[in-house]
Amino acid sequence: MVKTASLENVNAIVLNEKLGDFIAQNGTKAVSNCRLVRMSLSEKVHHFPQNIPFIAAVRECEGGKQAVFFIKRKKYALVEGAAVSSSKNVGESFEIDNVKYILEDTMNDMPRYKPVYPKPRTRKAVKVEE
Repeated sequence: MVKTASLENVNAIVLNEKLGDFIAQNGTKAVSNCRLVRMSLSEKVHHFPQNIPFIAAVRECEGGKQAVFFIKRKKYALVEGAAVSSSKNVGESFEIDNVKYILEDTMNDMPRYKPVYPKPRTRKAVKVEE
């Protein structure tokens, strides 16, 4: 059973460990540390959107494969390198479901992001005259 990472804890150190567990369960070895990327896939992979950019944690594996953790849906997959049509590091900030994640700090050269939730909408009071 692979543990998932919480959306409140988008932390490359935690995601690196989770992806490492997933990679070990699939009988392969990682050749890099985790990166947070905005990516899209040109081929259909179960539970993953095709040709639509999404935010994911990615680790390179042996044999030209990548272990991918789709942060929003909390799903893992081992993807052939040829299936990845684009991949770009998220940088200072990114957004998932109207929650903005801003780079808080780095630990061991791995980023940790802090969620910034949108302000709740408030309704203006309407004065009713009698």
